[in-house]
Amino acid sequence: MGNVESKVSSLLTWILFGLLILLCLLVGSVLFLEEPLESQGYRHWEKETMRQGGTGERHSKILWLGTALGILQLLFFVSCLAFGVLRQQGFPQGQWWSFLVGGFLYVSVFLLMIFTYWDYVNDPSELFLSLPVPTAVMLLVLWPFPLYFVLFYSLRFDDWVFGKKDLARFHKLASSNRKPPAEN
Repeated sequence: MGNVESKVSSLLTWILFGLLILLCLLVGSVLFLEEPLESQGYRHWEKETMRQGGTGERHSKILWLGTALGILQLLFFVSCLAFGVLRQQGFPQGQWWSFLVGGFLYVSVFLLMIFTYWDYVNDPSELFLSLPVPTAVMLLVLWPFPLYFVLFYSLRFDDWVFGKKDLARFHKLASSNRKPPAEN
């Protein structure tokens, strides 16, 4: 049984390493791209210290890079969470699926925001609750989504993160360190 857990831990370590390499390559490749026109905005007609952006078309050549960066960051985040609760015994029952489902849903919500943004670039007239649709998706769905992981962590803490065996081991280690050192 120990061999399976070490394979899972090793696989997760390699996934984290691979995601870091991909993130570095992606950020490094962006450094060699030519800056799109109006990417830093232009002077506002009334407020000199404020800059306003142009149309969303300025993002058309780099939107896929931003999408890839966002997906890689979300996958890295979920992998770090999974790595943080991985135990020597492997994943507790059902935990692996909660991370897979959570990661899939998190990336899906992010992609929904990207697709609504692209749709908004083509037709900026559509609003939801007086907000542009991509902004509404970000505020109402994407930002609160990490609560999915917070709830799993909070509700399953005793089973998945710090169980009774861990508490007993902690008390044993703490009591062994309380003994005064032997005098020579």
